[in-house]
Order: sequence, then structure tokens, then C-alpha cells
Amino acid sequence: MAIIKSAWELALEKTEALQVDPVKIKHDLKVKEGRQLAATFLNDIDATKEGTEKQFAQYEGEDKQLVKEGMALTLLSNLSLPRSAAFKDGFAKVVQLGLIVAEGNEQAGELISQLEGFFSQYLENQDELVERMKQQFAPHLEQKQAQLRQQYGPNFTLRPEQDPEFMKLLDKQLAQLDEQYTNILSQAKEQLKQMLGIE
Repeated sequence: MAIIKSAWELALEKTEALQVDPVKIKHDLKVKEGRQLAATFLNDIDATKEGTEKQFAQYEGEDKQLVKEGMALTLLSNLSLPRSAAFKDGFAKVVQLGLIVAEGNEQAGELISQLEGFFSQYLENQDELVERMKQQFAPHLEQKQAQLRQQYGPNFTLRPEQDPEFMKLLDKQLAQLDEQYTNILSQAKEQLKQMLGIE
């Protein structure tokens, strides 16, 4: 007859082989501290670059490198394609965070500073693409509008955004643009990781 074990006994058997790794715990805690320091700087209106630099400077040796890693991870997660020109409002702090993490590495600082122009260019290209698509689609849209006016009267107006065919084409074109810029941004992030010595 088989022995029936309680859930407690089963749990104990499964956890017997688990070992606590104090080095890993310390690593994770310091990276978390770095992430929190960076997040506080980005989200707190009163947080200053100088204050954050002072807090970062308090760490030494391996601890400083781990905190830097956490700050860099937060920086990298805040580098994504913008959805509107409003990104500029908060991006200055992201650049400042990048300069803190770069610790005088001019190449890294320059790359981070260039990203604002890259993001602005992305938004400009997006707007240009929408306008170009509207112009190309205008004759087709006018033809559809004429047909619909026969049904719904002379005051009927069809905007490009109301036409499913136009929106499908536009979405496809915007997705291609996003993919191009996302690939370039991913490469920039990888370069930044290498420059900052982050894995």
C-alpha cells in the first residue's frame, strides 16, 4: 500500500534542493535600487540631476556597477517610439538620466542626445506618410464620395479616415515605418548597452 503524503510533506521534498544564493540576491537588490533611483528621477517633478548624481555617487565598486545597470535598464525601457510630439516634454529628463548613467562617456551621451532628433524625425516621417497617402488616395475617395452622394444626398462628405480601404493601406504603411524605426532604435539600444558596459 502506498504512503499518502500531505501537501506540506510534498512541498518540503520539492524545496529541499533549493539553495539561497546571497550573491544573486544582492545583485538583484542593487539592480532594483538602480531602477528605483532612475524611476524616481524620471517621475518626481522635484528630482534634480544633481541630487540623483549625488545619490548615485554614494555607491562604490561592484555596488555602483549594479545600480548603474538598474538605472540603464530603466533608461532603455523609456526609449521607445513616441506616439505624439508631447514626448518632448519628458524626454529632457530621459536625456539627463542617460548622461548620469554614461558617467562622462561622451559617445554614450552623444548617442542619447541624438535620440530626440531621431524621435522627432520619426514623427515627421509619420505625418508626411499620412499626407502622401491622403493625396494618392484622393481621386479614389472622390469617386467613392460621388457614389455615396447619389445615395445619401449632396451634403455627404467622406473623409479618408472614414474609408476602411484607406485605413487598411495606411495601417500597412505605418507598420512598415514603425518596423524600420524600431530596428534602428534596437540597434541604438544595443550600442548604448555596450558603451555603458551593461549586459
